[in-house]
Amino acid sequence: MGASVKFIDIIIFAVIAVLLVLRLRSVLGQRNGYEQSNGEKHVKQFDATDSNNEPTPLHPGQVGDEPVMAQGLDALRHIDVNFNEKEFIVGASAAFEMILTAYADGDLTQLKRLLGYELLQSFTSSIQARAKANESLNIIIDEIREVSVLNISVIDQTASITVHFHSVQKRIAKDKNGETIELDDSDTGDFTDIWTFERDLTLSNPNWYLTETESAADD
Repeated sequence: MGASVKFIDIIIFAVIAVLLVLRLRSVLGQRNGYEQSNGEKHVKQFDATDSNNEPTPLHPGQVGDEPVMAQGLDALRHIDVNFNEKEFIVGASAAFEMILTAYADGDLTQLKRLLGYELLQSFTSSIQARAKANESLNIIIDEIREVSVLNISVIDQTASITVHFHSVQKRIAKDKNGETIELDDSDTGDFTDIWTFERDLTLSNPNWYLTETESAADD
């Protein structure tokens, strides 16, 4: 009887470990195996000009109730003339570290200030599941090596910017007994995260909110 109980406990802990791996990948992304030849951080800027050097029209032939959509930096600047891509990248890099730290610490108060509603629900669910299992997570960002803007769009007065982060991180998860849970993404390694930030341009609030996360391997 005692042996059967221990066997069931082993299965339960194995299931918990697998679920934690899946939560980390879906919420935060995963290691990409990409190595850079030097330790310098590179910040790439989005191409600020269209081929004709003219502002992209905000209403490019809207038909019926279809959403109004425009692409590129000029489309964003057409509405927000004060937008500065360099300042945005600095802010996005700071948000990247704050969000990862808050997620690992289970700091929902901080996350509410930085996440869109749907993503906040996903993060909250993951944090609550971790707390229920008495697990802990520690994320240490050793270096952000590269930050680059992949895409800018404006849809119905909502600006969306997709950002690529290449960072060196250490992720350590532990169970309720303080034992390290072996994860595919544990230990120090290179990680690629692709995050999308949004802002309602009709509001005076200048803050951007993280609305979507994925890893390069998700494709």
